[in-house]
Amino acid sequence: MFKLSKRSVRAVHAFLIALFVFFLVSSLFYFKALQSLEWSMDDFKMELIQRDSTANKEVLVLLADEDTLAAMDTIVGAWPWQRSVWADLLEYLTLSEAGAVAFDILFTERRGITAERTLGEEDIAFANLTLEAGTVTHAMVLTNNPHNVINADKPLPAFISKFKINKTVGFSPSDNNTYFLPYTPLYEGADQMGVVEFSPDDDGVYRRTNLFRGYQGDYFPVLSTASLMKRLDIQKIVKDEENKKIWINNIAVPLDRDGNYQVKFYENFESISLASVFASISKMKSGDVESLYTNPNLTPPETFTDKIIFIGTSAIGLEDLKTTPIEARWPGVYLHASITANILEQDFIYQIDAVWVYLMIFVMSALISILVLAQDSIKLQLIYPALLAVSFVLLNIYSQYQWSFQIDMVPPLLAMALNWLLISAYLSATEGREKNQVRKMMAQYVSPAALNSVLDNYEGIAQAGAGTEEEMSVVFSDIRGFTTISEGMQASEVVKMLNIHLEAMTQVTFDFGGTMDKFIGDATMAFWGAPLPDKEHSLHATQAAITMFRAMKEVNQQLSDEGMKAINIGVGVNTGKVILGNIGSSQKLDYTIIGDAVNLGARLEGLTKQYGVGVLISEYTREEIHHQIPCALIDMVRVKGKSEPVKIYFPLGMLDDTDLAEKYKMVEKTEQVFVLYHQRKFQEAKQLFTSLPDEYFAIFKQLYQQRCDVYIDQPPADDWDGVFTLTTK
Repeated sequence: MFKLSKRSVRAVHAFLIALFVFFLVSSLFYFKALQSLEWSMDDFKMELIQRDSTANKEVLVLLADEDTLAAMDTIVGAWPWQRSVWADLLEYLTLSEAGAVAFDILFTERRGITAERTLGEEDIAFANLTLEAGTVTHAMVLTNNPHNVINADKPLPAFISKFKINKTVGFSPSDNNTYFLPYTPLYEGADQMGVVEFSPDDDGVYRRTNLFRGYQGDYFPVLSTASLMKRLDIQKIVKDEENKKIWINNIAVPLDRDGNYQVKFYENFESISLASVFASISKMKSGDVESLYTNPNLTPPETFTDKIIFIGTSAIGLEDLKTTPIEARWPGVYLHASITANILEQDFIYQIDAVWVYLMIFVMSALISILVLAQDSIKLQLIYPALLAVSFVLLNIYSQYQWSFQIDMVPPLLAMALNWLLISAYLSATEGREKNQVRKMMAQYVSPAALNSVLDNYEGIAQAGAGTEEEMSVVFSDIRGFTTISEGMQASEVVKMLNIHLEAMTQVTFDFGGTMDKFIGDATMAFWGAPLPDKEHSLHATQAAITMFRAMKEVNQQLSDEGMKAINIGVGVNTGKVILGNIGSSQKLDYTIIGDAVNLGARLEGLTKQYGVGVLISEYTREEIHHQIPCALIDMVRVKGKSEPVKIYFPLGMLDDTDLAEKYKMVEKTEQVFVLYHQRKFQEAKQLFTSLPDEYFAIFKQLYQQRCDVYIDQPPADDWDGVFTLTTK
């Protein structure tokens, strides 16, 4: 029966998790459960990108601000002002040859009507000036009122049809049933009428609107587009619902997925306080025209020439401050001015189609699965998804900054977060069991400090049954004469002696980052290079071997305190290719190494007694460390079962020894001795052997002096190669 590999099973499960996250997040996106969060993200990007932005200079805003109300209060009284004030303003703007004037003020109240229900002179004057200017847009409201107690679905006055868009294509029927208009002579004198009703999103923030509003089958521009009707000579409006855009003449204005126009806000507008304008009007009426150009607080007529002028309020008490993405209390007139500037500059926000959002949800979810599964390190399983999320956010912001593409941020980020949580939980559940198994197994081999690092690569250990070939170093240690020593001891004393000794050997192994493989009676086997990678395994293994030998002083002190005899050990070190893996049966596995390199390490430990040294290392280990540790050549041997000889060395010191220089001189002398020895100059070699210090070479010297004496009396055969052949293991 076909069986998937462990990695394949994980990949299948990860795909199913990604698919689940895709359907979950896509459902939330489809039913707009994430809309409020997305609006917040959109606001963040808008505020970030449009900070310090400036609107088209053709658009100018006149504001009835706090200073204006304070100045006018002593002249004409409190708001609302007399119509004569607005008439004076309009006359001044007409004199300035303004390009267009749009009032974001609804003049519906019948102020100035007499008992005979006729308009007052100021109302007539304002209406006449509106007609004479020929460029004025006044405000009206078209809205849906569910109670509809005011106009009760009455048709608009016939004259208002003058302001409708004659050619509209693709617009759906409107449910507006209520209207509010300025007094009749005013709208009859207007060049355009613009709808000023502007509704916020469900969270109370103003972001979008419809550029054209319907009423009983007719469509009218909002104030921002009405102010452009003459300037752009707008004749036909086509709404393309399928492609989400409105064509204003040949200008393609993008719409969002709900068919609304999303405003691109500007931080700065060319705006002037009406207090300055009214002061300028007063100066002109008094004949002081010169001061208009010398006083920086006044506004000369030329300021308004050819400008599209919006007139609105910003004073707190006038209740026309809106919450927008870039400002919590923004004059409502800026909304209309922003749209006009957008169209003039063709500076729009393009919201991507929903199908791309669904695709991003799936892709980002799948990428998280891939990134997490591809990493063995828990840190990388967190870092790479975080980098992906940050990259997505930065790309999202950049796309809106550079190309005005508004890409949904919340659904993909949510998909990434959910997928990461689920895939992490899955890995924790499935890998937790394996990690616990590895923890139990490896706790006996490595130090507690190294165990966490081992667990980061637990998969390699858990799957080590197949075995791998590695370059490693192995260390064997053994108590000399243990059988003889233990014969005169009680069983409990033998156990206590071994525990003291093996505890010290294990601690030294751990101190140098090694793995304690096994105890073989009174002997130990340890290795370096796995499960923790160690590029300097030869050095660390040799340092551990020397430290094991030196540690016997403390071990013997503890044995003496317990009333037991002192012991000695021999330590062998070799470096080479080994087979690493979990070896054993289904009931018991050992994480160990096997191979010729291991066997040679064991042989070296056995030779330490014969050569009278505490530690022996092979030429392969020496090759890696001789620049750091002085290694004296002891012999060249041929172990049983092997034809190739191996040089063996005695490491004389540690890195922190203060007499390393002297020891390297001893190394040079041993090299000279063996040159003479292999040149068959046995008498000279014997004399040089004798000069070696007894502290390190006492037994070694005797051995070679005996060999030299034998060869002096009876020279070796012609095929003698100077190699000592071992006849036993």
